[in-house]
Amino acid sequence: MEKLKYSDKMFIFVTKGTYVLFRHFKKCDIKMSKFTPIMTALRSNLVFVLAIPIFWLSFVMLYQPLNLVGLLNMGGDKLNFNATIIMCILLGVMIISRGVFVVIHRTLNLNWWKMVLWELAELITMSLFSALYLTLMYQGDFTYFQMVGHTLFYLLIITIFPYVIFNLAFAYKGVLEQDTLYDDTLMRFVDSTQKLKLMIASSAVLYVEADENYVHVRYMEGEKQKDYPLRASMKSLEELMQKHGLIRCQRSYYINPQHIKVLRRDKEGVISAELDVPNQKSIPVSPRYYDSLAKWL
Repeated sequence: MEKLKYSDKMFIFVTKGTYVLFRHFKKCDIKMSKFTPIMTALRSNLVFVLAIPIFWLSFVMLYQPLNLVGLLNMGGDKLNFNATIIMCILLGVMIISRGVFVVIHRTLNLNWWKMVLWELAELITMSLFSALYLTLMYQGDFTYFQMVGHTLFYLLIITIFPYVIFNLAFAYKGVLEQDTLYDDTLMRFVDSTQKLKLMIASSAVLYVEADENYVHVRYMEGEKQKDYPLRASMKSLEELMQKHGLIRCQRSYYINPQHIKVLRRDKEGVISAELDVPNQKSIPVSPRYYDSLAKWL
């Protein structure tokens, strides 16, 4: 049996990889609401802007499908030059298309079909401009519409790989981020403007301390203690604290009863909570909160 060329192996690898990804994501419940924030992000669109032209040039240079090579060579040795020019055309179309997309996506009410149609429009636009360039280079040997058929075919079978791969990858990333966002075991701390600033497991939080216009979230990250200053009031955190089992132990403190080692009362009747974390200060406990806190121990 004849051995496969490296370029043929690469083609088969990309095809199989795309198929495996498609089968995997088909099993996932990928809703557009999870997909949209990722796809409309500037960083994601920059990936498409760069990936489509680069993949085109790499594929043509490495795989060199015979019919396409013949078309771009133009009877001479112009493959590299023409492939590079078309890459620049693709890059220009992608920059304009994704720039417009980032600006107006909020008015589109995106769904899967609109996203597919947008990317199909990109492909057709790239084909039209590439065909115009090649028609001019051939100087009348082909009609413009004949060349559109060639460019549309080759761009479709080549750029379908990065389009599918990155769409599925970003969709999966959206699923993971949304699953994390809606994980009920995580505490979401927002500031006074309602911007999410800190997301952490409730079991890692030691206590929350008020400090004028800020609160300090004291928590564990591995073996290290961390302190996060958050511009918020204790009142605004009340519902979040109750939801995740943190108890108010003093006017300026919420404490996590999971980390209380013991409650102590000194000779003068001052109550404090000792935590199960080394080198951690004792947390003051007001008499009015003592009974409710003791019930959790």
